Amino acid sequence: MGKIGHLSQIWLYGEDSLYRKAIETLMAKRPEMKRVLADPAVLEQVKEFEANQLQDVEALAENTAENMERLALLDTLTATYNGRSFLRLLDQTLKQAWRYNRVASLCMVSIDNFEDIQKEYQDLTANAVLRICADAIKKTVRSQDIVARYSGTDFGIIMPDTATAAATIIAERIRETLGTQVISHNWQNIKITASLGLATYPIHAYDRDELISIAMQALYVSKSRGGDRVCTI
Repeated sequence: MGKIGHLSQIWLYGEDSLYRKAIETLMAKRPEMKRVLADPAVLEQVKEFEANQLQDVEALAENTAENMERLALLDTLTATYNGRSFLRLLDQTLKQAWRYNRVASLCMVSIDNFEDIQKEYQDLTANAVLRICADAIKKTVRSQDIVARYSGTDFGIIMPDTATAAATIIAERIRETLGTQVISHNWQNIKITASLGLATYPIHAYDRDELISIAMQALYVSKSRGGDRVCTI
């Protein structure tokens, strides 16, 4: 184990560990978080965050208890919600829609030809593409929309109180914004396009898994037609 890794172990587990103190503070304030924070995956999130953000031990130690809670919800590469948070938030959105007889839309986004980018330019540039695309999406959507990294190369945008027509306008705006992103690598410009699939509750589906499935089917239709487009089923 390298020096930073060794110091991380001391910092995370030592008696004077700021991480432990932050966790204890958070559990005292939020007893319901005890089960979540006991999950080894949360510790892995902290470690991964340290690696991806190239933070040293001292910088990571400055996280407060509230930051630790937030860290467990985020994807460490893109700073969007992670897949587990995405499913929970989509569940909540659909329950609210059902309770108040409203609609909600889901937009799935996939970067076109991402595998080719990863193969040609390697992981460092591929990760930069994902971060830049995530930032572009977050800047394009509305304040009430929820952006998450659903899987390795796919993003999900939850749009509460949004019918298909309005969701299509937002999705087209996302597509256009992503199309303007250019990433430089060794004096070469990488042009980005994306395929997007839409589904709306309760028009296309009545539950979370079905809604995701329909949106992903629409996404695959977009890809099959050449990408750089928004599709619904």
